[in-house]
Amino acid sequence: MTEHPVPDDLPPGNWHHAPRARIEPAAPDTLGLTARLVLRVIRRRARAPRDYNVFRTLARLGGIFPAHAVFLSQILLRGRLPVAEKELVILRVAWRQGCVYEWSLHSPMATAAGVPEHHKRAAATESPRFDDPRLHALVEATDEILASGTLTDASWSALLGHCTPDEALELCMLIGHYVMVAFTLNTVGVQLDRQPAGEPAA
Repeated sequence: MTEHPVPDDLPPGNWHHAPRARIEPAAPDTLGLTARLVLRVIRRRARAPRDYNVFRTLARLGGIFPAHAVFLSQILLRGRLPVAEKELVILRVAWRQGCVYEWSLHSPMATAAGVPEHHKRAAATESPRFDDPRLHALVEATDEILASGTLTDASWSALLGHCTPDEALELCMLIGHYVMVAFTLNTVGVQLDRQPAGEPAA
């Protein structure tokens, strides 16, 4: 069984971390051609030396895996919301759901997308404040959706004061997707990816 400790650089939070994987990532030689191709595409796009545990685990879903990978790439890399805003929202979801893997994977992605460190730190606090009113509105809406499953009419109107209806729709889908992923990672115990000594970072 794989076993990885919680990293030391996590911000304070109510993190959920299974000490061992309940479902092991699929071995490449057990997967079909399509799944192996999807993993290769993800690995190349991420410039990663090996497959991430999350995708090798999701590859066990069979035919669902390629469809999910397409949806993930579209909602993360395309759409109307800038990537930096998406990454900040994902970090907020990860912190609220206590998902160690999701935070650890997306924290460097957020940095690469241009999210400053003080915004990342704010995303891991109970009542975050942002100097950008749009960012504050996005995170405030994220918190309310996570807490109640919806937005009040007043909150919806406040959100639309900073983004278009289509951007708000995309925000809802983004939050929902990463909540689903966080629940899955927390429950099945997907373990953090470890970089062997001497291997350069991706």
